Amino acid sequence: MSRPTSAPEALRTLRSRSSTALGIVAIAIGGLMAVLSMFSGEPSLVLIGFMLLLVAMGWVLFIRPSVVLTVVGVELDNPFRRTTIPWSHVEDVSPRWNLEVWAGGKAYPAWAIASHIDRPKRQGIPGYGKLDFSNAAANAPKPSEGATVGTASRLIETAMGEYAELVAEGDSAAVTGRDITREWNWLDLACFGVPVLVILVGMLS
Repeated sequence: MSRPTSAPEALRTLRSRSSTALGIVAIAIGGLMAVLSMFSGEPSLVLIGFMLLLVAMGWVLFIRPSVVLTVVGVELDNPFRRTTIPWSHVEDVSPRWNLEVWAGGKAYPAWAIASHIDRPKRQGIPGYGKLDFSNAAANAPKPSEGATVGTASRLIETAMGEYAELVAEGDSAAVTGRDITREWNWLDLACFGVPVLVILVGMLS
């Protein structure tokens, strides 16, 4: 079973439906107000900037965040930051106020999955034992479909178990040698930076 060396294909992309709905509302209101302001008799750059900031918040804080499961690991796409954790580093997954993926003794929260729901009990060694997935396939969401903490936890645990089985079978492709990476999302920063710049220009003009 082969493993890509870069840009791994997203097998599942999990988001919160309620957060996505809030983001769509924020973008609709902010975009409409910004357009109306630009076509008014005396458009205010400050008002336009604040409406664009509302649009940016809807996108960056509510719609874009996601938990992406790939063949090599899990990607936590949070506002402004992206964390990629290979399966070889994932130790556990737990729900608190947000879904948390444990790796290297540290918890990495997932902004996208924030519902607090009790997770199902697991069997065997945490992260690498035999897991009960009899209902996982039936309850698993489709790619890019909304997910709860419980569903996301089950999917991650399933992938952890599959990875452990590949390693036990001696599949050399399963050992990627990748490290945990964290990087800034410059598009998110730009989405907030442009409205702030417009506001500053409007206040100084």
